[in-house]
Amino acid sequence: MRDVDGYFRAPNQGVTGERARAVHCRWLMLLRTLAASALIASSVSSAAPEDSVDLAGIMRLTVDGWTRSQVDGLFPYGFDFLADSALEPHRMSAPNLARQAFTAFTLARYYEHTRDPRLRQPIAQALAAFRARSLPIGKSAAQRILEAARVLSFPVARWRLQTALERSGFLYQRAGEGRVVSPDEKYSNALAGTVALALLTELVYSRASGDESFAEQRKAWLEGLLALRIPGGGFRQDPTLIDDSDYDNGEGWLALAVYSDAHPDDARTAAVLADLDDILPRRYTETPSQHFFQWGAMAAAQRYRTTHDARFLTYLRRQGSDFIELSRRRLRPSDNNCAAMEGFAAILATLRAAGEDESAGARAIGEWLSREVAKLPRLQIQQGQQSLALGGEAYLRAPRMADYAGGFLSGLYIPVTRVDVAGHCLSAMLTLERHGAH
Repeated sequence: MRDVDGYFRAPNQGVTGERARAVHCRWLMLLRTLAASALIASSVSSAAPEDSVDLAGIMRLTVDGWTRSQVDGLFPYGFDFLADSALEPHRMSAPNLARQAFTAFTLARYYEHTRDPRLRQPIAQALAAFRARSLPIGKSAAQRILEAARVLSFPVARWRLQTALERSGFLYQRAGEGRVVSPDEKYSNALAGTVALALLTELVYSRASGDESFAEQRKAWLEGLLALRIPGGGFRQDPTLIDDSDYDNGEGWLALAVYSDAHPDDARTAAVLADLDDILPRRYTETPSQHFFQWGAMAAAQRYRTTHDARFLTYLRRQGSDFIELSRRRLRPSDNNCAAMEGFAAILATLRAAGEDESAGARAIGEWLSREVAKLPRLQIQQGQQSLALGGEAYLRAPRMADYAGGFLSGLYIPVTRVDVAGHCLSAMLTLERHGAH
């Protein structure tokens, strides 16, 4: 199971092997030092009041950092300031590419919000990079018959079933009208979520700019995403697997929700979306998932805006209630909780649009969000910043930190930045600003 955009994060996320163990040991020593200082809680409580936080300035600094550092359409993945090393400087993993696509999607949302013409080229360059990494995909007639018979959902001997289908060529074909996005031309690394996020980037960009340069790719990515749909379920994690994942289900649902809002006459996609509208809210109400939470919230919020169907509002109320309690118990005040903020911002905006501003659920979410918003300036890396306070009189000197101005730390005392961490923060702020939830 891939590790993308988790609700809870480990400090050395994205690092593997011997280096991971070394980083883990350093983190243990650091966290023990912080615990001994006994100053974390008091320093968090000194954050600026929410109404004094300049969200527009924070967002602008993040976007400026992204566009300044973009190379060949993509963005520096991140940096571990404690280890003084970049994350994946000479390679591109599947999670990295998924996060690149998420960054581009968020950048497109910011462009739609501000209409800053300087952002058109960076977004177009990102779309061109995803197009260059796209692989053809299609289905044979036999595969369509097997899927229609719900063979992929057989509950027993899953591994044997997957092996048999793959050897027979019944999982996917390396030709067809669809396209999936891979960092290395391997179909096993072409995640459903990556193609969903690439599609979302194009949809938002073309809607805001009127630029139809990537219309052909939009159609191909849509076909690629539909090729990974499991009839009666979510989305296969990648073409070589028969199982879905919470991440891909949420990202795929959101992509089709946005697509159908822009293209309501596409009856085939509308039928797939209607099926997802029934299956996914029921599944994740019965079994809530922290990995599906923010994506599902954004998707359901989009579906409510499009249809005004009360069942999406019911789902969001329930998710808000379930996860606000979990957040109070499990999320530390010193952590970067922007991924959770994304989901709660979408829920709060929808509750307010439905006239439920003063409900107990809306008030609880609003209070939690206010505390998190007040913390954002301290999580963001500032221009020229070269050190980080670790509690008490301890400081970490990190000259490379200035190169990542506008990025966000994984926590107030966790000196790691990653491009998708900033993406979640920017996404949450955009929702708060655009829908009057701030």
